[in-house]
Amino acid sequence: MFQDQREKYDMFLQVMKDFKAQRTDTAGVVARVKELFKGHTDLILGFNTFLPSGYEITPEELEPKRTVNIREFKDVIIFGAKVKERFQNDEQIYKSFLDILNTDPKEHTDINEVYQEVAALFDGHPDLLDDFVTFCPVGSPKSSTQKVKKSSISPTKLRALFSKMTISRL
Repeated sequence: MFQDQREKYDMFLQVMKDFKAQRTDTAGVVARVKELFKGHTDLILGFNTFLPSGYEITPEELEPKRTVNIREFKDVIIFGAKVKERFQNDEQIYKSFLDILNTDPKEHTDINEVYQEVAALFDGHPDLLDDFVTFCPVGSPKSSTQKVKKSSISPTKLRALFSKMTISRL
């Protein structure tokens, strides 16, 4: 893999020498190996074989971090308030909406599944469904108006933002 990059091998050896000489600890080794082999998930995860319990590297740690800007957060809060206000006479729909978003992400691996459940809840309220689509990641169902501003919010991050609303129930 790194046949033409002798410096990578030398750097890896230096990490191991620093650990042996106690110039770095296990956490430092993990951080340096993750940086050294960045983009080579199989190598990084394979390094777990040599790590003590509690220091294993997980695939989630290697995924690029997405951040939510203040504008997106405000948009989510405004949308949540709009949904709550719309269904103030039928609080069960609002609670069901929050429940869908707070479901364990492993149960909703496909954003289309989440979309279908929300679409069923928002039946007769196409404006809410169109607003919801603006928070869906690229590749999700298109709104009926096709004027969709795609958000960088992942389904997991969206659930996290809405879970804050669950706690306060707005």
